[in-house]
Amino acid sequence: MEKADFQKWLTLLLAEVFGVSGTPHGYILDDGNSGLIGTINTLSAEVASTVRAPEHLTIAAHCGHVLFLLQYFEAYGRGETPEADWPGSWSTRVVDETQWATLRDDLQIAYNAVIARMQGLDTWSEAAVAASMMLLSHCAFHAGQVRQLLTFVAE
Repeated sequence: MEKADFQKWLTLLLAEVFGVSGTPHGYILDDGNSGLIGTINTLSAEVASTVRAPEHLTIAAHCGHVLFLLQYFEAYGRGETPEADWPGSWSTRVVDETQWATLRDDLQIAYNAVIARMQGLDTWSEAAVAASMMLLSHCAFHAGQVRQLLTFVAE
């Protein structure tokens, strides 16, 4: 497979998972706005902080975790070896409107940085391909979790 083909499909699918492609039809979701950012940009802080039961995670918690994943991935792309604070990546549970707006903005900025780095790669090592596939699938899972949580919040 050509590098350009891989990058094209990876960025296209990530755009769909994050809900920023704007396409009327999706390959893995309903449309290009059904993904994470496209979904959360329609939600209030109250909805993002709502739980069905105290032990459940909120939409804000999933978003904080995805932000951590993007920043972690980007740090490795810059040649750093960041500390993986998995429990801390779930620390955001309840947000007010200001915190929610900041979290959404930070997700968009981190997503943009990851995409820019991917598009700028001249070569793809096996580790980079593997990491990008893990990022795509992990973020798709959390986009699905957020959409599922919306069905519970709406009840």
